[in-house]
Amino acid sequence: MIMYNPLHPAKNMDLRQIVYEKIKQAIVSGIIKPGEKLSEVELAEKMAVSRTPVREAIRQLAKTSLVTLTPRKGAYVSLPSISDAGALYELREDLEMFAAALVSVNPPEKELKEFLEIFKHMGNDTDPQKYLEEDRRFHAFLYQSSGNRFLMNSLQELVDVINLYRPYSLGDTEYIRHLAEGHVEIIEALLARDEKRVREAMRAHIRMSRARLEAYLNTHTSERLPLRP
Repeated sequence: MIMYNPLHPAKNMDLRQIVYEKIKQAIVSGIIKPGEKLSEVELAEKMAVSRTPVREAIRQLAKTSLVTLTPRKGAYVSLPSISDAGALYELREDLEMFAAALVSVNPPEKELKEFLEIFKHMGNDTDPQKYLEEDRRFHAFLYQSSGNRFLMNSLQELVDVINLYRPYSLGDTEYIRHLAEGHVEIIEALLARDEKRVREAMRAHIRMSRARLEAYLNTHTSERLPLRP
């Protein structure tokens, strides 16, 4: 007699998770832009799946604030608002200052020196996508290196929304150099194991990003904000 195994691979669940991750990545990377409507039919066709896992993925994404469900209109990729940006970056500032302070106790020198070389060689002529990629990698590395799993989990819950907002914080490309210099200051403070300096550098970096984001949102009030390529 063959017994039913409740731990048998859940293929349908796997498919739903795959669809969810693919749509989420398309949103965070800017392939599907803020303000754009999510069509279940089009997404299902592109991924060669039925509409059911797409519908479930969209509902799940709505819980993360990446997607907004509008009655009788459908689902849209969330548009950043000034009030939401302020609330998010206030929380981000506190959490990332704490994470960086924890890392300063025993900084992973090899990886930090590699990041230091990357950001030292960035300027206003740096490809914005390259900066964003390294920026995401660096902050994710700090989260993981904090050694506090509860803090890391809290930051991981926010990271998708932070990544949605990140491209707007660039402003014009002239700010890439300033933002890269902020990373250099954070890393040098970490390598010096100077917790106070680390906190101040992280606060300054997050506040600069927030200021650029709010300035951009203040001057772009159309229904669909253009995401930087």
